[in-house]
Amino acid sequence: MKKRKRWPIVLALWGIFIFLVAAVAYLSFQNGEDARILGKQMMTQVAQIQHQDQNMTQVQMDELIYQLRQSGRVLIFVLIGMVGTLTIHVTFSRSSWLLQTSLTAVILVGIAYFTEKLKIYIPSRHYSYEEMMISIASVIVGFVLVSVITLVYRAIKNILKFLIYHTPIQKS
Repeated sequence: MKKRKRWPIVLALWGIFIFLVAAVAYLSFQNGEDARILGKQMMTQVAQIQHQDQNMTQVQMDELIYQLRQSGRVLIFVLIGMVGTLTIHVTFSRSSWLLQTSLTAVILVGIAYFTEKLKIYIPSRHYSYEEMMISIASVIVGFVLVSVITLVYRAIKNILKFLIYHTPIQKS
């Protein structure tokens, strides 16, 4: 009965996870010129909105755009780490925490690694070790947050279960 109630949540989590990964893949695997034009227009508008009262040089604008891009990278990969970890833990709830966590770590680090590494094969794109490490570190942050929360939840649940079933009932 419990499994039937959980399947919509599992499907929703998989949908969100796949959407996030697809969005990153779409942005990562675009032609470099197309991505640059799209990104520059959007980032320039955001930067101008944030600093509309200041006159910025082109160097300052480029630096701000770079910071915005890296902040977006961190945010999306932290979300992928959190949603991916939660998805695996909910989908395979009967498996051990260690197995769930190991499987999740391999999948998430693989996504962060390959979305950057495969840019080598895309014309006018380049591989950046630093950006790959930012992606991996970000996905690990999301992974660790959810993994620790699920571990603590399971520990508290098991302690309470132990206390309830092993505490002697006192008769009055």
